[in-house]
Amino acid sequence: MKLIANADDYGLSEGVNYGIIDAYKNGIVRSTTMMVGMPGEAHGVELAKEYPGLKIGIHLRLTAGHSLCKGLKTLTDETGQFNSQTDFYGNENICPEEVEKEFRAQIDHFISLGLKPTHLDSHHHCYGHPVAYPVVKKIASEMGIPLRTVDSKEVSTIGEYSYRFSDEFYGDVSEAMLLEIVDQEIASQGSNCILELMCHPAFIDPALYQMSSYCIQRVKETEILNSESLKQKLADRGVELTDYNFVSQQASP
Repeated sequence: MKLIANADDYGLSEGVNYGIIDAYKNGIVRSTTMMVGMPGEAHGVELAKEYPGLKIGIHLRLTAGHSLCKGLKTLTDETGQFNSQTDFYGNENICPEEVEKEFRAQIDHFISLGLKPTHLDSHHHCYGHPVAYPVVKKIASEMGIPLRTVDSKEVSTIGEYSYRFSDEFYGDVSEAMLLEIVDQEIASQGSNCILELMCHPAFIDPALYQMSSYCIQRVKETEILNSESLKQKLADRGVELTDYNFVSQQASP
């Protein structure tokens, strides 16, 4: 099995950035996705240049922080703050042109920071919204980079490998939980598979505490991802750590 432990929310805060870098240096994380326009953006860029081996995609957002574009009437309030996750998913009148405008602005800004995106995914799975998904599929195809699937039950084929994204490592996390996800994938798909595991390593800082209710769990995730026990048990199962560059190579004709 090829395992992509992708750390979401890079750029959210300095504490998040430090936690992700720690899980890259000492743990199983090899891939992350960055939220541009958030408090930890500049700090994240500095660290990314210091640790070029950590591969970085774009964590598109429509449910957190302020938009990069002005006048998005179906996505933000009058101050430019994105609507809440609940309001976003409950909105049947989202304008696809506004979604595309904002997504492209975030992608262009990411590239302007001197970074090269390995893939696209999204905060709160926001591009899984029926209006947003066709937009992001078109953009990913234009860019020629992979797009994380939204449905964690969906299994697709990339080259000679099966591929699945899992968001199951969340909440009351443990080493046993992570290993069970891996074991179930190997049992159902065999060893010739790619599993992307969503994770959220971080250290708590004031900015994260203010913005997210998922705090203590992030610290616990960091401990698990860095565990020597976990690394050994994954190696015993023949699991190889990789990133989205491997996915791109498999998808190339």
